[in-house]
Amino acid sequence: MKLNRFKEEWDELPQKGIFPDEIKSRMWKNISAATINRRRNNFRRAIAASAALLISVAGYQFYFASKSKTQEIITQTFPQDIRLLRLSDGTRVWVNENTQIEYPEHFAANERIVKLKGEAFFEVARDTTRPFIISSGNIKTTVLGTSFDVKAYGDIAEVNVRTGKVKVESTQNAVFIEKGYAAIFVSHNKTVKKQKAAILEPEWKKALIDVDGMTLMAVIEKLKTDHLFTLEYSNEDLKNLQVKGTLDTRQSIAEILQTIAFALEVTIKPIGNNTYIVSR
Repeated sequence: MKLNRFKEEWDELPQKGIFPDEIKSRMWKNISAATINRRRNNFRRAIAASAALLISVAGYQFYFASKSKTQEIITQTFPQDIRLLRLSDGTRVWVNENTQIEYPEHFAANERIVKLKGEAFFEVARDTTRPFIISSGNIKTTVLGTSFDVKAYGDIAEVNVRTGKVKVESTQNAVFIEKGYAAIFVSHNKTVKKQKAAILEPEWKKALIDVDGMTLMAVIEKLKTDHLFTLEYSNEDLKNLQVKGTLDTRQSIAEILQTIAFALEVTIKPIGNNTYIVSR
């Protein structure tokens, strides 16, 4: 099989993660260098091993040009597929499984509009000149900068606020909700009502940890809040290596550490008693 066909198979894989482009490029180069002139089965094993090191199950994205020539991005997730998106204004969006979200590559000068089918948790970057608007089925949510969860499955629509204040409206009325409250869509009269929220942050969101821009030492300390382990450093400088991307907490700590090792081009080995050592 030709190398370009191998590359097509690599691109088609449902990768278990979201790497920055330079890491994905380096990973492909390593695979191609190691598999040229080898048997096809060896290549497939190399692909599987590398894919297992990625960080979370990826959905797919595609682009299209709207009538206004603005580039639109649609991200679709699948079962057991949770993604973290970073929008052009600095907003972070955790996208739950079986969800579709549409947003422009670059927001307009006067507003930021996103379309949602499914569920997503938003941490909206504050911008008083451009309201952030989420169109999700029967309701529309408007904010300037806050964090909240939006559900929109058919006639089921709900917004739960963790921080800040948001406006939620239907065709019949509108409510303002703040931290600790939720807006629920009532299908029989097409209105939204305000009530106490059962949760501030959905459990599924915790599957992905945003570690982009953090040092290795900071990432390890964050992981220690939920995992019992120790990491030793063969060189103090290793503590300051910068990590990019997200980590999937559904993996074991050993798998998470190997993901980090691959991304940073270092070695992390177990040395017993839940202890690991990192080295060049």
